[in-house]
Amino acid sequence: MDYKDIVHTLIKEWRLFTFFVCVIILYIYYTSTFDFFSKKGIKYMKPTIFVGNLGPRLKAAISIHEFQVQIYEYFKGDLCGGIFEGRKPVLYLFDPDIIKDVAIQHFDHFIDRNTINRHEQYFSRSLLNLQGSEWKGVRSTLSPAFSSAKLKNMLPLIAHCSQQMITFLKQYNGKDIEMKDALGHFTLEVIGACAFGIECEALTNENSHFVKVAEKFTYMSKLKRVGIFIILMFMPKLFRVLNISFLHRETIEELVRMLKATKAERRASGCKRNDFLQILVDAADKEMSNPDHTSKIYFDDETIDAQSLLFLLGGYETTSTLLSFAVHQMAINPDLQIKLRSHITEIGIESDVSYEQLSELTYLEAFLYEILRMYPPLSRIDRICTKKYNLPKTSVQVAVGETVIIPIYALHMDPNYYPKPSEFRPERFLGDEKSNRPSHLFLGFGTGPRNCIGQRFAMISAKMAMVTLLKNFEFSICDQTQDPIMFDKRSVLLKAEKGVWVHIEKL
Repeated sequence: MDYKDIVHTLIKEWRLFTFFVCVIILYIYYTSTFDFFSKKGIKYMKPTIFVGNLGPRLKAAISIHEFQVQIYEYFKGDLCGGIFEGRKPVLYLFDPDIIKDVAIQHFDHFIDRNTINRHEQYFSRSLLNLQGSEWKGVRSTLSPAFSSAKLKNMLPLIAHCSQQMITFLKQYNGKDIEMKDALGHFTLEVIGACAFGIECEALTNENSHFVKVAEKFTYMSKLKRVGIFIILMFMPKLFRVLNISFLHRETIEELVRMLKATKAERRASGCKRNDFLQILVDAADKEMSNPDHTSKIYFDDETIDAQSLLFLLGGYETTSTLLSFAVHQMAINPDLQIKLRSHITEIGIESDVSYEQLSELTYLEAFLYEILRMYPPLSRIDRICTKKYNLPKTSVQVAVGETVIIPIYALHMDPNYYPKPSEFRPERFLGDEKSNRPSHLFLGFGTGPRNCIGQRFAMISAKMAMVTLLKNFEFSICDQTQDPIMFDKRSVLLKAEKGVWVHIEKL
């Protein structure tokens, strides 16, 4: 066959030729990063084309938390190790000293978080998406909102929600109840009161408009989930180009409308309230009155809306998960429930609970920390390198734009840091046992300057809820109670596969 015959054949079979060329191009593209770690001399898990090392997760064969443990065990004894998420290389950090160095001591090299679409409408100004100096500016403005004085002022709002929770739960007296959903209503009531400045009736009205809107906040149809997965795996840059949202846009717009109405009413009437929203409004008004308010960091109404929405996004699932797993632990461990109830009595808590009394509940706090150790809502922390950095104790250099991962759940279940990790023991967070363990190895609220800004608010809310529950109800196991709880294999947050069921009795 001469040259002309070959050309003629290729022209005749152009479809087949084009197909093979496309296959070759795709293969080269999707495997072109697979030598990333070998070039750096870093141990890594062997990837598969298209999915990288995410095969078990994509097949829903394992929960995201257990997947972190699987990775951790694979690299046992190593300071760090690499995996591939699709074709993207990410570096896992396992050594406590390296984790401290990256997350705390040299945080300025890893200031940013991994965001998929940081230009998304309404969320572009949230702490979750802001980067660099913008993040620092907004964070410093928001931090006073979570001071002891501000939280103390918000306590009556949280206490009011707790009292409503008693009435709500009484209807289930003597019955079995799924606590994640029930305590989700309490969490929504608190968020509505403190972040949106409204009484959302989550605990008093089964047709609450706020609840119906909020429950759709993260809703995605199956078709959209599949579409997002395909784009993220094969064309991640297209995600930003098309401005695709993980959230329900109509719901966000309705929530923003509520926020705008509340802000307008307060500004028109001059009425102020001791809540998170008021602190944000005051901060924005203060910057507006500043002659230098044209500076890059500007706390405007869009920023207020973004933080309130983030409060809902970050607070609803995490707090309701914490409280529901806490109730589950009390149900399967009656002696622990009695001990917690006695602890509250010893502090002298009666009908009204003060901020100071909540601060004295050290054993309850340790109990909640142990819940977060065994059941952290997030499985890992990610950081983006913003300045070239040499990892200590290694010859590894992390370049700008590369991702590092800290595996929360795997570290929490490491017997070197938490002996007998599957055993529930609040005493891990008391006395010498707590002080002898590096504080950055508890990651329930993250670590370093970019930790959860609302952790003190979350703990105060959780303590108030727990005091209310312990003083008014007794929890025990029922036929639907799982022990141990199996994690949902499809969820990206920690979720019980079959719910958190207990039996409830009014005291």
